[in-house]
Amino acid sequence: MQNSKKSYEELETAQKIEENRKKIRKLFRELPKEKMQFAEGLIFQFCVTTVTLERLVDEINTSDVIENFKQGAQELRRENPALKSYNTTIKSFTALSKSLLDLLPETTQKQAGEALMNFATKPPGAAKK
Repeated sequence: MQNSKKSYEELETAQKIEENRKKIRKLFRELPKEKMQFAEGLIFQFCVTTVTLERLVDEINTSDVIENFKQGAQELRRENPALKSYNTTIKSFTALSKSLLDLLPETTQKQAGEALMNFATKPPGAAKK
């Protein structure tokens, strides 16, 4: 039986989160045990937020930013709900990024910060689209 590895896009949401968690966790492997316990929760939330942002970006890019909306007899135009969710989620992402970086020694914060941003802005498989 041939073992074919799925591309990042083919993974289920939970699998994407786990893949991301494994990669991000490597940035924090040098943390003391007491900080690592706290970091684990932040890393998981960071990965959930990253995957959520990917999904929201896909939704925003395949829909109109402003959409027609019918409520009863009224027809209105409104901002796409995915865009509102994206704006809220990006704030959480920023706060999580800062919290994670604050756990690291100052000497490694810049390097890890760049790695986190590269990871989030260039998710696995993004260039293949």
